[in-house]
Amino acid sequence: MVRLGFLALLTVPLLTGCMSSRIDLREPLDVQRSSFEEKLAGDAARLDRYRACTRQAHDGGSLPLVMTAEASAAQPAAVPMAIGGRLRAPVHALAEQIRQRIGNDTASLHLLSDMADEFADPAYRRLDLDKLRRISEAIRHLHAHLDFDEDALAQDTSLFARLLSAYTRAYFGDLKFAVVPDSAAGTVRGVVQVASRGFVDRSGNTIRFPGLAAAAQIDAQHTVEFSATSVDSRRISADLTRLFLEAFFDAAFRVPAVQEATALRASTHTAPYPAFDASRSPVSPEALAIITRNALRTEAVVTSLTGKAVRGGSLFGTNNETVAATLETAAGVFAKKLVEHEGFCYFQVTQQH
Repeated sequence: MVRLGFLALLTVPLLTGCMSSRIDLREPLDVQRSSFEEKLAGDAARLDRYRACTRQAHDGGSLPLVMTAEASAAQPAAVPMAIGGRLRAPVHALAEQIRQRIGNDTASLHLLSDMADEFADPAYRRLDLDKLRRISEAIRHLHAHLDFDEDALAQDTSLFARLLSAYTRAYFGDLKFAVVPDSAAGTVRGVVQVASRGFVDRSGNTIRFPGLAAAAQIDAQHTVEFSATSVDSRRISADLTRLFLEAFFDAAFRVPAVQEATALRASTHTAPYPAFDASRSPVSPEALAIITRNALRTEAVVTSLTGKAVRGGSLFGTNNETVAATLETAAGVFAKKLVEHEGFCYFQVTQQH
């Protein structure tokens, strides 16, 4: 009996540790980013506009505010929705849209709305690694569901599907082959590979498949030298997770993109994506640079903290380097996209007169 009691005492803290998979982000993130809502606390009019902005996409189209019945019942009509709740609504709506189109294998994507709530609320500002792991598994299921069938994906006209398809193609080089004529002989000499520069996110940053040929054509006459690296599971798993989350949050929030961004190549009349237009944008180019720097700094901080947690000696640590790389990338991109959205709203209301 004594031995059983001792084992029980040992088990309780172990179980408690396993359940505590949260990373506290309040102190490290406050160094890089104060709450935008806290900065506007003394200006009621701007604060109201900021709160309204965070509930809709930046192209002016309102997003469906799909809330659970429990959340709606618990939220009195006279009480303003908390910042986390405002970010939760569009994220939840898109996750539900994906689940309805693809199936329950992606049901865990709904956890993104919980994470948005916890990340954005200054009272919490934390990251749940267990939820992040389940989201990463849902992303893996979705990539398996697509099964590289570009024709099937092209039939889905939703903005998310178009973005994910375009981002994936661009990452793998958006490969095409061009005919090279032999003008002297009057015949066709052969074909050359034509490759894109890779996936360009809405801020202009580029990532590409590491195993793409070191020498590729940008057209039939001009060759561009790329530096290729070896392909490994850590990089590929992390990159595919990044592509999914970039497409997901771009579809949800639609923060305007710079001209070279892949998102604009996926834009159509039925599924448009907004371009950053300096002549009409409510945010100046200088503010856009600040937003981008803040978002990248946040990604760096959160990636570092997550990497330390999943590679360290904690009970949530993993010896699987591929899983660790995927989780830290997912955490960093998730945080970056929320700060982009909040930052664009903040400067939109502070730069308006």
